[in-house]
Amino acid sequence: MTRLALLTLLALLCPATRAEPRLATLEYPPYSSTQLDGGGSIVELTRRAFATQGYTPQIDFLPWARVRAELRSGSYQGALALWPQEIKEEDLTASRPLFYSQLGLFARKQAPVSFTRLEDLRGQKVGIVRGYGYPPRILASGIVAEEAVDDISNLRKLAARRFDLVLLERIVGEHLIAGERELRGQLAWQEPALERIPLVVGFTTRNAGQPDWAAIYERGLRELHANGEYTRILRRYAVPR
Repeated sequence: MTRLALLTLLALLCPATRAEPRLATLEYPPYSSTQLDGGGSIVELTRRAFATQGYTPQIDFLPWARVRAELRSGSYQGALALWPQEIKEEDLTASRPLFYSQLGLFARKQAPVSFTRLEDLRGQKVGIVRGYGYPPRILASGIVAEEAVDDISNLRKLAARRFDLVLLERIVGEHLIAGERELRGQLAWQEPALERIPLVVGFTTRNAGQPDWAAIYERGLRELHANGEYTRILRRYAVPR
């Protein structure tokens, strides 16, 4: 057998490895969580959207600060679920909004904080998570922001009177509180909401010769909308759009 024929045969027997998207996320129930069947609403939507296009994404759960560091290092092609400020800061391509979420404040039921505008919160000690892309106007409002590694840590500190308030999405906070016996009945959402935040998947700049993951994902989402699976997934997780 000639060398050319041998190389051709090896190529046929050992086809090139198919590229698959590698994405990162964090514990952020009900949108993404290792504790939920399907991984959470956005994780399941993302897996199903890529599956309609013939791809099987790898989705890794990491601390949020590490998610951002890994994106910058090029280890991942995207991340979920992101806010607009995070898309801007990481120079990512955003998907269409998957959900719109209320961002606001939680307080102890026995020590509610009344306010009608951001300026009323000046001097309040507020728990935030390191690395989250909070709207700049909130951080510049005069609150005293105290960082923690995740949202559940902030809620526990709030219950222990180490914070006055915690800045968090309403549905995420209520999900976390309901899942922890020590917090149930102790903490509550405070009206009004500060922002209505779109949640998206963000993709890094496409490398030469690599698939356009953002475009593939968009095609997959359109197919999920068309066949009704998008709505079925939302209903299963009871997540408002």
